[in-house]
Amino acid sequence: MPAFNEEEGIETAVLKTHDAFQKTGLDFEIIVINDDSKDETGVIADRLDSRFENIQVIHHDRNRGCGAAFKTGIRYATKDYIIFVPIDNPLDTEDIDAYLPRMNVCDIIVGVRIERTGYSRFARFASFVYNRIFIPLLFNIGVEDVNWIQVYRRDLFTSNLIDFQSTSLFWLVEILIRAKQKQLIIAEVPSKMKRRIYGKSTCVKTVVILQTFFEMIKFFFLIRKEKK
Repeated sequence: MPAFNEEEGIETAVLKTHDAFQKTGLDFEIIVINDDSKDETGVIADRLDSRFENIQVIHHDRNRGCGAAFKTGIRYATKDYIIFVPIDNPLDTEDIDAYLPRMNVCDIIVGVRIERTGYSRFARFASFVYNRIFIPLLFNIGVEDVNWIQVYRRDLFTSNLIDFQSTSLFWLVEILIRAKQKQLIIAEVPSKMKRRIYGKSTCVKTVVILQTFFEMIKFFFLIRKEKK
């Protein structure tokens, strides 16, 4: 669970996700990556770390971005599967149950949002252009929603079968492109998007959206170069 300036919502999000996993009876851990927050996010996360044996907090010494935070989480993960959980969309048992039936037969399970909840008009437009136009046109990976909660086999990363470099939200797409190149099994499941209660998501900020689009174009030329 990457977190940057989420002091209002981080405790609720982590506890809700923790409770959901407990109810499933799964062996799990929650790794919170405090991406150099400037508020009390790190303090609150450390408090949760001290209360629960299966909650761990890692602090970045500078803000590195969501992709870098996820990569840090991979290094500290110990379970067989890894799931990216946004702070503003904590999981409940229904969310987890949607992924479980496919985990033993698929390498990656991608959540497909039924609707974009809480998006501004600009964010909805950018999401549509990104998911429905640019990604299919440039990469043709055959996934309907490339920018949401995904589950991965951990050994995809520990065996170096998949590596990714993006630090913006484009890392989600980069992993899927690399997975397709390796002919891995990718499945899609319906997923619900919850309305953010506290603060504003950094994902819908204009600068983050522009950075993601920039990394998309940069990666497009990179893979063209690799094919030569």
